[in-house]
Amino acid sequence: MKIKMHRLTHDKGAKKYCRGLLWNRRLPLFQRISTFLWKVFSGNWLKPSDFPNSQFLSLDTVTLTTHMGTHVDAPIHYGPLCEGKEARSIDDLPLEWFFAEAVRLDLRHKKIGNNITAKDLEEALAAIPYTLKANVIVLIWTGTDKKWGTPSYFREAPGLDRSAVEWLVKQGIKIVGIDTYGMDRPFDIMVAEFLKTRDPNILWPAHFFGRESEYVHLERLANLELLPSCGFKVSCFPIKLKGLDASWVRAVALIDEE
Repeated sequence: MKIKMHRLTHDKGAKKYCRGLLWNRRLPLFQRISTFLWKVFSGNWLKPSDFPNSQFLSLDTVTLTTHMGTHVDAPIHYGPLCEGKEARSIDDLPLEWFFAEAVRLDLRHKKIGNNITAKDLEEALAAIPYTLKANVIVLIWTGTDKKWGTPSYFREAPGLDRSAVEWLVKQGIKIVGIDTYGMDRPFDIMVAEFLKTRDPNILWPAHFFGRESEYVHLERLANLELLPSCGFKVSCFPIKLKGLDASWVRAVALIDEE
């Protein structure tokens, strides 16, 4: 789905607002008609020319899914149940999850279509070195964000396998971020492997693990090369969208410069 945007300009906004005042749909029909006629014939109504430069306020309308751009997936995205209970939507998640100490793991050596495994994460962590703690936000750096704007962004990337996600969740991690299209490998690669093997474990293992243990994805990050490996915090608060499966975020890193 493409993002659709429409702007009601300042000029058109003035006309539309004034027309709305003339024909008040909140009134009963008879009262609506009589009020309209009285205003028109008396001239006692707000006109576009009454605004400075005949301009009112603009209004933008944007149509998109909750998974466009940098966003957080809620547990309900993975399936209807999580840990045997009704999966939580984005507005139900604790806000403290979304502002926390963070660590960046360098997985740029992983090739297109590779699985990022628990062993890969342990090795990346040992290279920093850093002691992983519960509730730290873990960022997976693959460098795929540099393909943004090309078809390769959606088709050429590594992704986490079940072992990687399971290992992180066992460490008490609640948010895992990545600079790729999604947490799993690209769709075409997974589907092609599945059709050869018919092994259902190949399909979206990182997402589907969220049905067993509660955690969330922070997907489509960018500029992770600007961050240190550790010594910073991440703010990635979701919008409070009642009952929905994801939310757009403005992910920001706060770096300790001392």
